[in-house]
Amino acid sequence: MISFIKGEIVKKGLDYLIVENNGIGYFINTSFSTLNMVKEGEKLLIYTYMHVREDILSLFGFLKQEEIDMFKKLISVSGVGPKAGLSILSTYDTNTIKAIILKDDSTKMSKVPGIGKKTASKIILELKDKVGTIESLDKDDYLLDEYVSTTSSDKESSSDVINALVALGFTQFEAKKALENIDIKGKSENEIIMELLKNINS
Repeated sequence: MISFIKGEIVKKGLDYLIVENNGIGYFINTSFSTLNMVKEGEKLLIYTYMHVREDILSLFGFLKQEEIDMFKKLISVSGVGPKAGLSILSTYDTNTIKAIILKDDSTKMSKVPGIGKKTASKIILELKDKVGTIESLDKDDYLLDEYVSTTSSDKESSSDVINALVALGFTQFEAKKALENIDIKGKSENEIIMELLKNINS
């Protein structure tokens, strides 16, 4: 098994990287989180998981150790394959996934493309004792108040805006990237979309 690859990014796609190491280009499926932290021409070490089936051999990789650890936990759940695990990690960061699991929030988990209510409940049931505690979450990375108070809808608005931009023809990666560059706090969905479109077209 390939545990990690150290090399140069020669291509950055919408959901993959091609990393060159000793003259070999490795096609690595990856998450939006990892994609947002790297650029072409950059040298990096990426942690990898090799998925082997009779008809396919695929590499999945992540920049952070905690991300690949979460990926391995997710695909250990019966019925959750690597593509589904990657979809979860492209929708939420690792701390958010932990909080969703610890708070039995199957509704949020089932918002991930390709994850239905039944699978979401199974993920929560099987991983609840394997992801730590709410107190152990890194509060600098995760807005824990979302699970303490219902007054904030920023994260929900963000998801709705991304869906709206995708409907307008943008990819999820483009929509998420654009959303990172503006402050959405206290703004309506329409206001956020108008500001995003203005920034994109300027």
